[in-house]
Amino acid sequence: MRNGVKRALLLAVCGASLLVACREVVVPTPSATQPPPTPPPTVVPSPEMTWTALPSATAEPTPTQTAKPAATPTAPPTVPADQVVARETTLSILSYIYTPYLEEALDESHGVPYLWLDRATYGQPSPNEVVLTPFKAVVLENRYLTLIILPELGGRLYQCVFKPTGQAIFYQNRVLKPTGWGPLSRERNWWLAAGGLEWAFPVSEHGYEWGVPWSYSIERSGPEVKVLLWDTEDARLRSRVEIALSPDRAYFEVRPRAENPTDSSVSLQFWTNAMLSLGSHSLSPNTEFVLPTDEILIHSAAPDSALPGERSRIAWPVWEGRDLSLYGSWQDWLGLFVPELSHEFMGAYNYDTDLGVVRAFSREQAPGVKLFAWGLNSPYVGEYTDDGSQYFEMWGGLNRSFWPEDDIVLQPGESIGWTEYWYPFVGIGGLDFANREAALRLQYAGNSLRVGLATSTPREGTLVLQIEGQEAYREQVSVGPASPYVAAAAVPSGVTTDGNISINFLAPSGEVIASYEVPLSALVH
Repeated sequence: MRNGVKRALLLAVCGASLLVACREVVVPTPSATQPPPTPPPTVVPSPEMTWTALPSATAEPTPTQTAKPAATPTAPPTVPADQVVARETTLSILSYIYTPYLEEALDESHGVPYLWLDRATYGQPSPNEVVLTPFKAVVLENRYLTLIILPELGGRLYQCVFKPTGQAIFYQNRVLKPTGWGPLSRERNWWLAAGGLEWAFPVSEHGYEWGVPWSYSIERSGPEVKVLLWDTEDARLRSRVEIALSPDRAYFEVRPRAENPTDSSVSLQFWTNAMLSLGSHSLSPNTEFVLPTDEILIHSAAPDSALPGERSRIAWPVWEGRDLSLYGSWQDWLGLFVPELSHEFMGAYNYDTDLGVVRAFSREQAPGVKLFAWGLNSPYVGEYTDDGSQYFEMWGGLNRSFWPEDDIVLQPGESIGWTEYWYPFVGIGGLDFANREAALRLQYAGNSLRVGLATSTPREGTLVLQIEGQEAYREQVSVGPASPYVAAAAVPSGVTTDGNISINFLAPSGEVIASYEVPLSALVH
């Protein structure tokens, strides 16, 4: 078979007995003292998933029954503020038996091999049989975050746990179930709504490589520890992704890069796709999508959604009296692009769990922004999971849309990439503005303003609020990922809703860490 893609997948999923015992990864540190070995995470992703030690070279993989997690999770291991710990283990996930029914083909226009599912024979004779399947897992951990990466499942960042609260930001499907969605025909697709953050490359609609094994290494660069992932070393259109974690930061960095080592120009699509539920196994109706724009471009919508069709531009967040930023207003599926952003972030907030997420990035490097969710009454949920759970997708990438006119062309020998920053935050009651350093929230009620500030690293600074050019609030604050700041500020008498309000968070040096200005009328509901 071309490049052995199917063989590699079968070895990765079925050949766990070839792996060595679970171990701490030896990553050189700047200091002479190494941190003690850290056990596998105590936060179990779901009742159907379990951490296990990697089997010895002679042991046969024998999946065991997964214990239910305790009602009160054990506190996660403590990592010093100046350290990042890396380790390898396995994570077992319930899975339908699909790998024997995958066939290999070649996308000749991109020179990239891909797998397709032979649905004529898939699942015979027991289409409903599932097995507990082990996957190699790489774990990065600092004081605030635990990241779980599955190289054998498309190199995806499978989970990010916010350690101060024990909450996970990404959705995790309790079963790997082939669907009919993806870039191929419905009869050949097998995309897995596994959850986490996947790499959609080199074509639109999830690409080809989200479910095949990627190679990886673990490296230290100064205080930062990163996992380098690559889909191939072959001289064909290829991709690499770095996932990096630094000490005392509640954000992680993702650095995707596409390379064209061939003698011909190649067009491509390259996106990151995050499947999220924000502290809950299933997407809550009380989730708000935060897109800094006043207009969206519809990619696709359910026929009975009453929304305009593909390529239609409509107002955001409120369209014809319907607030599309609130998931409770979505009765069926909708996918949308954002043509223009006023700020370089996108995010969401789950009001039930009080957990939010920020993706910060450069609009010049990665102009593509996409949002998708299924809708509260979607009939399609059973196609990707067995428990009725839902998620939403936040996409970002090189391309402005999935349409061919927005393909990127790489010339021979060229490469292109971008960097994006992700972090969870809690306790500020929503999200209005963010960059990689801080998330801000403003709420107007009566004659007072509620101000919320969360930062991605511990900081001292000054929070200043101005209304119509008048300083209404100034406070010295100490804030960090585990200790957000919330306060109420009185609105000066005589102020009308016609003016603007600005909030600035300043470092002790006077440097602006985060700044946001908005018409006061936008905060009045």
